[in-house]
Amino acid sequence: MNKKGVLWLYLIAIVLGIAIVIMISSNLALRECNNNGDCPEDSYCSSNYQCVQYPEQVVVKQNNFLPAAIVLGISMIVAAFIFKKGEFSFKKK
Repeated sequence: MNKKGVLWLYLIAIVLGIAIVIMISSNLALRECNNNGDCPEDSYCSSNYQCVQYPEQVVVKQNNFLPAAIVLGISMIVAAFIFKKGEFSFKKK
C-alpha cells in the first residue's frame, strides 16, 4: 500500500475533524441563552438562542369554520350517495 497516500488521507481527516470541532464550539460560544433561566424574568429563550421579551398584548383571532364544515359535509353525503348507487346519476347521457 502507498504510505504517502494513506498519510494524506489521515491528514485530511484530522483537518476536517478539527474544523468541525471549531465550528461546533464557536456555535455554542455565540449563544446568548440555553434555557429560559438564562434570560431575565420578562423574557424567554427563543429557538435561535436569543433572549426575547414577552409580547405586551396577545392577539387571538377567531376563526369561523362553518362554511368549510358545510362544504365537507355536503361532499361526504354526495360521496356516500355515489358509493351506494354505484353510478353517477349526475352524468348526462
